[in-house]
Amino acid sequence: MKTTTNLKSLSREPLPSLALLVATVALLAFAPQSVRGGEKEFHANFITQFESVVEFPLLHVTVNSKGRATYMGRTTAFTDDQLVNLVDGSGTATYTLTGANGDILVLALVVPVGGTINVDGGVIFSGSYTIAGGTGRFNGATGSGVFGGSGLFLTETDGIGCFAVAGTVSTPVNLK
Repeated sequence: MKTTTNLKSLSREPLPSLALLVATVALLAFAPQSVRGGEKEFHANFITQFESVVEFPLLHVTVNSKGRATYMGRTTAFTDDQLVNLVDGSGTATYTLTGANGDILVLALVVPVGGTINVDGGVIFSGSYTIAGGTGRFNGATGSGVFGGSGLFLTETDGIGCFAVAGTVSTPVNLK
């Protein structure tokens, strides 16, 4: 039996915004309270569009995002290697963040077992990230933090969502 979802339902529209608010509050509560050595606080938030393909037990996800990031201003985020284990809720992804000036910061995200929670019409997820590389001002960057967000399926394979990251970044170049 195929279920059709009325996308104009008022009860579904606030999910990405509400989830982003909840994720941001949670991230701020768990973000590092002090910045050590050359580390600086880093945070970003994005509105996303995604496509997915199921090869059970894995869900392969491609995500295009727009948002803002500390030290980058307007930023895009992209991944085509996001994997979600549909059995245990774990996952991984490598996101490439590109600032308006072309500087790149690469984040490796890990969602632990149970880190993806199914909700009516979508998912809520959270986990941790490490900085895996960068270019320009982010060449040689290191750092880590937490992330959280949500996705709302508009069709069986495509949807919209949001996510936010909060943590630290350290680079050989002074960030302003």
